[in-house]
Amino acid sequence: MMAQVETAIEVAYQNQISSLYNVLSNAILMANGNDSQLHEAETLFSTGLDFASDVRSRARKAAGL
Repeated sequence: MMAQVETAIEVAYQNQISSLYNVLSNAILMANGNDSQLHEAETLFSTGLDFASDVRSRARKAAGL
């Protein structure tokens, strides 16, 4: 049971990272070289990574991992 929970948490975390990457990729494309927009996209990506990591840690703790 615990292995399934751990696997589910890791898969969810990886999916979130993939989603963040796709959003960043699209934002870079849409920025079309605009430094301000590129910086904003990078900042949002970084914030998203921090959030995803925090959620993963909290989920692992809640599951007793």
